[in-house]
Amino acid sequence: MELQLESLKYQDLAIQSVVKLFEGTEKNTFDNACFEGIRSNYSKLTIDEVETNLKNILVENGILEDVARLSQDKDICIEMETGTGKTLVYIKTIYELFKHYGFTKFIILVPSVAIRQNIIGTFKAFNKQLEDIYGFIPNAFEYDSKKLQKVTQFIEDQHPQVMIMTLASFNSEDKILNQAQREDLFNNIPFIEAIGKCNPIIIMDEPQEGMDTENSIKQIAKLNPLFKIRYSATHKVVKNLLYRLTPYDSYKDGLVKKIEVLTVTEKNDEATLKIELSDIQFGKGDPKVKLKAWHLNNSTNKIDFKVTGWLSQNDNLGIKTNNPSYLNYTIANINKSLKTGKWTVKFSNGTEILEKQIAGSLENIWALQIEWLIHRHFTKSQKLESKGIKCLSLVFIDRVSNYMGETPIIKNLFVDKYKAIYPEYNGGKLPPTEHIQSIQGYYFAQKASGEFADNEGGVKEQSKIYELILKGKEELLTLSNPVQFVFSHSALGVGWDNPNVFNIATLNNSYSEIKKRQEIGRGLRICVNQDGKRVYDALDVSDDDRINQLTVIPNETYETFVTQYQEEIKSIYGTENAGAGMTHTHKGVAVDEVKFKRNPSAEMDKAFRKYWTALARKTEYTISFKEEDLVTQASELISKITIPDFVIEAFSFLINAITEDGKEDSFQGSENVKQKSFFTPLDLIEELSENTGVSYTTLFKIMQRLTNLNEMVKNPPRFVHEASAIIRNVELDEMIRGLDYQITGESYPFNFDDFVKNISSKGYVETPNKGVFDKMLVDSDVERNFSLDADTDAEVVCFLKLPSFYKISTPIGNYEPDFGLIMKRKNIRNGNENEFYFVIETKGTNDINDKKALTESEVYKIRCAMKHFEKLGLEVQYKAPVKEYNYFKTEANKTINTII
Repeated sequence: MELQLESLKYQDLAIQSVVKLFEGTEKNTFDNACFEGIRSNYSKLTIDEVETNLKNILVENGILEDVARLSQDKDICIEMETGTGKTLVYIKTIYELFKHYGFTKFIILVPSVAIRQNIIGTFKAFNKQLEDIYGFIPNAFEYDSKKLQKVTQFIEDQHPQVMIMTLASFNSEDKILNQAQREDLFNNIPFIEAIGKCNPIIIMDEPQEGMDTENSIKQIAKLNPLFKIRYSATHKVVKNLLYRLTPYDSYKDGLVKKIEVLTVTEKNDEATLKIELSDIQFGKGDPKVKLKAWHLNNSTNKIDFKVTGWLSQNDNLGIKTNNPSYLNYTIANINKSLKTGKWTVKFSNGTEILEKQIAGSLENIWALQIEWLIHRHFTKSQKLESKGIKCLSLVFIDRVSNYMGETPIIKNLFVDKYKAIYPEYNGGKLPPTEHIQSIQGYYFAQKASGEFADNEGGVKEQSKIYELILKGKEELLTLSNPVQFVFSHSALGVGWDNPNVFNIATLNNSYSEIKKRQEIGRGLRICVNQDGKRVYDALDVSDDDRINQLTVIPNETYETFVTQYQEEIKSIYGTENAGAGMTHTHKGVAVDEVKFKRNPSAEMDKAFRKYWTALARKTEYTISFKEEDLVTQASELISKITIPDFVIEAFSFLINAITEDGKEDSFQGSENVKQKSFFTPLDLIEELSENTGVSYTTLFKIMQRLTNLNEMVKNPPRFVHEASAIIRNVELDEMIRGLDYQITGESYPFNFDDFVKNISSKGYVETPNKGVFDKMLVDSDVERNFSLDADTDAEVVCFLKLPSFYKISTPIGNYEPDFGLIMKRKNIRNGNENEFYFVIETKGTNDINDKKALTESEVYKIRCAMKHFEKLGLEVQYKAPVKEYNYFKTEANKTINTII
């Protein structure tokens, strides 16, 4: 098979963006670009001329200068989403730069062997087709310190030279390129200095992978580049961003596969009391560990399985996680075994956690992930084979030993599941043993000792490159080649991909160790058929007929998967609304210095000062409630608790499309597999007391009235958590019932002068008509819309976003309401105009009982505020929660009508 070269508009734009940067450059020849036997890249362009070119390109590409982060450094960034062909883009850019300007010296810097091999393979795959277009083939070679004659050729030759090398080739003074005392120097100078005289154009592939460290910057500077061109989907350092193809654009325009997320995760598994050894710190002082365990968050009423901070001997896990279920888990010893060389953590109750130990039911999760992977693989294979497309599936595993070791759990699970599923798709026939072996391929780093490494660090000692996986992309794509499932650890996490990867499963000790964008990126490319041609779907293709669909099978919830993906997008773009399935702001968000000016109206000032006098009065509160009421209500509510079964759940969402309003996904179905709960019985009363602060005596009274203790047996930690939440809520209800505010006689000062704030255009709205200030700070679309509507209401005298120093004390923390507003209304009885004062709390709902839109703390603070404003009297009316201005107006009218 020969992969076919295509002319794609978005790739051509990226290429021409770089070419145009050098507009005005005199074409390099032997006469102007050779000196002392060295052929170099030569350009007379000044910094100002380059900057002019750059700004013109930014205008063409629709990128704001603030987003581009203009710099006079000789760096430019090209941002292209994973799977859209950036390797081919910069290879074609090399051809174009020679064609237009005669530049001959190029260095491609890579962070890993996988990426280096991918580049070499891409050159080989497209050499002939590119020669037909451009009339030449550059001398592209992999740097080898044992073959310095190739470096000499690079320095001297007038034919285009491309040297592909890792940072490790020259990142320390003892490397051969840096050595000044050698017999084979180039004209008596170190090779690194001679290369620097070539003024190479350096192409940095995935520069965020270690190319911006202090040492790397220093070493790269020795190469004296004419320019550095950074190519990545996830730039960490951005300078002169010349071209951007975001995840949003790629997904919207059908440049990558659509994504289905089929998640497999434990549900209602708090009863397992899982503990995992996450990290170890040793050296000076006693060893410390980080453990992954169930944490209770009282404010959000959630249980999360997450990593603790550093723990030492005698630390109590129950205290550290705020989870009373772990109160019997005090660290007794942290030790490294002389026999196994592995760390262990022993607890006072006899429990022992081993380093890299598999959590209790993780094997069951892996089995279900593999089962769904094989089902998806067979379904897609049968559909795709008739179109001449081979289906490949990629499996990321937690440790190499689980596939290659003495007890290869994952390999055994795969074989068992494949044997069980194969007959379903093959007329009831069983698969031959040799067939099962032949369909598996793998790529792991291997040390000189023969031991397989869990990461690519082993490559530094000695690597075993699996030709088919790393180099033989075309062969792997042929239907005649038996390999269909590829297993790897982190070595294929970056830099390797294959257009016909249609399924990816991540089997990990915990949530995916591989970043989501890397994980998805291995299979985002548009697929190819047996002729090496890309096969596209129509933009309006139905789900049943779609070919380019990537199924990702992680061992976590869909929400967790998407949240982590959004966080990665946010760390790069500053917003989660830029990725596949998320909304997108193409030109970024500029932050400016914005001045907020007081409205000069004397009438408004007079009304506002009078309003503030009424509003600014401070209060303090007292609380009282009865124990019997707490016992009665808590026992009645706790008796209604039902505990769900502990299961492993698999369910699928297809991300159908992306719009400016957000992602559109569709639920594809789900299945549950029941699991057994394993737990250590703990004292229920003690746990409830730890969680609620209620005395043992009161809790005994509550427990004696419960009618559903059978639910507690199903999953004690879950029961304790839900019961604790109920007791805390009842406490708060009783607290508010017995809450009373008193006016203190103190007031907040009148302090409303013009001010300046650094803020984006999305952080405020213009309020020139009725605003106390000409602009209003806003935190949400709800606040934005409210401000715009209030500013155009003829009955509004003035309004403002209340300052952060205006606080109302509550038993659960200070509360800051949103808006203050004055309305005027004519009294139909006497014709006089009256002013009415309001405070408004805007939320995403008009219903205080809407638990989806409001957190418990928000509800309780609103209820406390109601009592505060009641104490202030009818002078200031409080409206909360409010979603739309029209709703507020309706409620305000009701209030006004009762007053007048």
